[in-house]
Amino acid sequence: MRPIIETHQLVKKFGRNKPAVNGVSLRIYPGQVIGLIGPNSSGKSTLQRMLSTVLRPTDGAIKYNGRHVRNGIQKDRLRRNIGYVPQGDCLYGDLTIEENLLLFSEPYGIKKKVRKARIENLLVRLELTERRNYLVRNLSGGMAKRASIAAALVHNPKIIFMDEVTMGLDPTSRLRIWELVKELKRDHVTVIMTTHYLNEVQSLCDNVFILSKGILVEDDTPEALLEKYHTDDLDDVIQKVIKSEL
Repeated sequence: MRPIIETHQLVKKFGRNKPAVNGVSLRIYPGQVIGLIGPNSSGKSTLQRMLSTVLRPTDGAIKYNGRHVRNGIQKDRLRRNIGYVPQGDCLYGDLTIEENLLLFSEPYGIKKKVRKARIENLLVRLELTERRNYLVRNLSGGMAKRASIAAALVHNPKIIFMDEVTMGLDPTSRLRIWELVKELKRDHVTVIMTTHYLNEVQSLCDNVFILSKGILVEDDTPEALLEKYHTDDLDDVIQKVIKSEL
């Protein structure tokens, strides 16, 4: 099977500082749920932002479905298949949930009938129907995050990036997002998520990329990593990886 995303010696530098991402080569396959994990300042979010075309690499290459993205037209086409949920707020607080979804869908040229049906489906899936006319600024943290996920899915992407989407949420909201990730996997959507909650990785992810100091130090399934490091807790794996890098 051909990777949906493949990188070769990917590097990102900011000014004269040490590279935030340094020589990362990886492969992600269609329909996988990928966990990007590592300590703070390990390069997780920077790598994710490059893979999602938000940041341009300093060096190295990224292929999508075996092809390089060489110009703006190709990048625009690619972005029609990518959804991105940032860690912070991304919706307009003075608009309702439904108004935000209509606004976020407009750049994709979706036919009115299709757009209406898709928004209705997302409102149901994310349990937002009863609050569709609520202003975003009045939503709870969990509700606002689900609305952000809906906005990232409104154009029916094949790849979705989630950056710490469950950070600070209550257990019920976290579990609802877990269920959504499982639904996306069943729909053959590729999900790439950064998280500090390692139980999410063990429960949801097919493969794990562990970064430390901008370097990809592990690339394997959660089960294989637990076996390799002789533990039943991914937190122990992270601690051992960090210690080995000191």
